[in-house]
Amino acid sequence: MLKKTFRLNRADLAKLFRSKTRSFRGKIISVRTLNNERQANRFAFIVSGPKTRGAVLRNLTRRRMSEAAKSFLKTMHAARLPDGQGRDVVFFIKLSERFAPSFKEIKEDIKYVLAQNIF
Repeated sequence: MLKKTFRLNRADLAKLFRSKTRSFRGKIISVRTLNNERQANRFAFIVSGPKTRGAVLRNLTRRRMSEAAKSFLKTMHAARLPDGQGRDVVFFIKLSERFAPSFKEIKEDIKYVLAQNIF
């Protein structure tokens, strides 16, 4: 799990959803970003899908997304905006199957999405 300084809270998520943001799509993951006034990049992970899939599957997917994003944290920190500002980044994934995507699939898709002019 990411440290609290790298996570978005509900108020920040609400601000991000009300604002005009940049968005990008991968095969299974979508991303929305917004510049923040802090010197750190902050993240949130939203997993949606039918409620019949269960909390265990959603939480497993969220943990996998968090660990995959953590592996790119140093790269993202080095690529902050020129004035030292960070970004708020929200990752979305919609589950449609009874199985969570593998860690490898999630990591590759996060890498692809982050390479699309986010960092």
